[in-house]
Amino acid sequence: MTKSANGTVLVAVDGSHNSIMAAGAGARLAQTLGMHVGLLHVLDVPVLSFWVGVEARLKDDIRAQAEATLTDISEKIRRTCNVVPEFYIVDGEPADEIEKVVRANPDVVMVVTGREGVGSEKKTELLRDRAGDHLGAKLADRLPVPVLLVPPDVSKSMICEALHEFRKESE
Repeated sequence: MTKSANGTVLVAVDGSHNSIMAAGAGARLAQTLGMHVGLLHVLDVPVLSFWVGVEARLKDDIRAQAEATLTDISEKIRRTCNVVPEFYIVDGEPADEIEKVVRANPDVVMVVTGREGVGSEKKTELLRDRAGDHLGAKLADRLPVPVLLVPPDVSKSMICEALHEFRKESE
């Protein structure tokens, strides 16, 4: 990450509606505080080792989709919020990979994530209520920096204007 006198707000983005709203909140926070914003996507690649070559092609497709999503979000943030996000794509378990990035980059002063992501969108309501299963709860327990959880219905006044376009697209 680029050194910043004021730090970096790292936002975990998984492509879910809530993570896009978290990106808007993170961009707004970074803009207000004069910080950088980093967008981090952890690839979710199923293990298909029994099919030679399929796993590698699938990973390439998933990476390309992640790059397209992050590029789109980044452009909207840059255009509207006057913040130029950096983005990172890593492979692994989300809590582990986010922790690695935070610990390797002392400029990261906060992590922002959606309260509900792709993983929780796939779960039933009963499972979703178990706080220990949430990425935010895991991160708050493990990270040396504050973790901001953004609800899916975050107020428009709390997010960067650019992300209103995403809200309309996903509703």
